[in-house]
Amino acid sequence: MLWVLAVSLYFLWEADHYTGLYAFLAEWQFEQLSHYFPILTFAMLVIGFGSPAAWLLKARRRADRVDLPDRYGLDAAVSTSMNFRRALFAFAGGLTGAAIVTLLWTLTLPRIAPPRAVVSIGSVQAKAPPLGPVTLRGRIIFTRTAVFAQNLLITTRGVRFAPIVAPDPQNQQLRYFVELLPREFGNPNVARLDNRTGVLLRNHLPGSILRLYRYAGYDVEPPVYILYVSDKTLRWPYYVAAVQLLIAALITALAALVQHRHVRDIARTDTAPPPEKERDAGDAA
Repeated sequence: MLWVLAVSLYFLWEADHYTGLYAFLAEWQFEQLSHYFPILTFAMLVIGFGSPAAWLLKARRRADRVDLPDRYGLDAAVSTSMNFRRALFAFAGGLTGAAIVTLLWTLTLPRIAPPRAVVSIGSVQAKAPPLGPVTLRGRIIFTRTAVFAQNLLITTRGVRFAPIVAPDPQNQQLRYFVELLPREFGNPNVARLDNRTGVLLRNHLPGSILRLYRYAGYDVEPPVYILYVSDKTLRWPYYVAAVQLLIAALITALAALVQHRHVRDIARTDTAPPPEKERDAGDAA
């Protein structure tokens, strides 16, 4: 259980920073499927790297039972069913733990607060800006707005991001992005100078948005900075992931309960009295 928790924490960090093996698998899905599945990717990584501990534990148990007689027939069926039930409960527990870790991770994220610095895009300070609450000063290009869906069950939510560049950019490289407010959706201004206050994070732009800009021919190279103007937008993807993990845990737990009932039925069959005819035949003998 502790190993699964450690694996979940590590790959949650990779997903949060869009790096490592998680980013590699996401990029592969984009190339092969034109889309990627974040929760499925995270779950498969946790299962793939968390299962060796379960296999080692199972091998240890087998080694401890090496001197015991082999089990056949109904007894073997009960043993196999019980092992499968334990695996389902363990998997449900791992998914629940991953959901809890995902929710706790939101406590580490910064919140909207009075800015500690003003960063002008294109200045020397913009090469290595301070993270956290800041004010960005530059030209927002609304014609390059991208939409990112953050859907939760029956709730549909879209977030819009737009690049912000220097007033007179020397090149077309995009490094800074800002979250747009709802009142700015469909803004007719092609680009305007603006001061935008929020929480600045490094390499936190969704990977699908990065790939969208690159496919469109824009030069987007890390490190990429994004300014969130809403605490809800910053935390919502983690809430979505936690709910999806909990739903998967619930489905797995229900399957484990069904398996538990199956094991109980097999055990009852094993301890049931013999049929009346067999009992009479035994008495006659």
